[in-house]
Amino acid sequence: MEHDIIFDLLPLYHDGVCSAASRAAVEAHLKECGTCREALLEMDAPLPAEEEQKNTADGAAVKGISEAWKKEKWKARLKGAAVAAAVCLLLYGGFYTLTNWNCVKVPTAVLEVTELAWTDGQLSFHLFVNDEKDLREVRYEYDEGGNMYIVPRRPLLIGKRSTTGGLWDWDYDFDISACNETAAERGAPEVTRIYLGRGKDAVLLWEKSSQ
Repeated sequence: MEHDIIFDLLPLYHDGVCSAASRAAVEAHLKECGTCREALLEMDAPLPAEEEQKNTADGAAVKGISEAWKKEKWKARLKGAAVAAAVCLLLYGGFYTLTNWNCVKVPTAVLEVTELAWTDGQLSFHLFVNDEKDLREVRYEYDEGGNMYIVPRRPLLIGKRSTTGGLWDWDYDFDISACNETAAERGAPEVTRIYLGRGKDAVLLWEKSSQ
């Protein structure tokens, strides 16, 4: 009979609401009764609904972490793609600039002038570039001293010429009156000298005072 009484007291003992005398009796019985000890331990086990809620909450947390990780992974991929695209664009821009921007003056040492002539106010000559490289542009520049400069230019990086003709092997004709009109449009004085190249190695092709 004592076992049944103690067993009925276990819920009260578990919740700490029994009397001191009952508590002492339950604890004395628990020392000898394994069945009651197991019953008391089972009272601490979570109910099925509570366990399911816990599992659901844990699953939701894991799912949230997984989704957050996937988002961060995609962000990292997008950032990597953006960086790669920027690097490619920079490399392409640099390559395009080095191979297409006519920023380098061709040295006059590789320029050969033949058939130089002055007839009826017109200067003519044949220009040949003898370094086996292409010539992309010829600029005409003026200064305040009445000088006109014929300046062959090419990109910093340029390969061997692949054509059979071009500015690198060309006949050039300049009407002095037309050159003076261009100089006036650019705010420069009348042309009195024409040079091939510009700088210390410029070659004088024509001078008004000598005509």
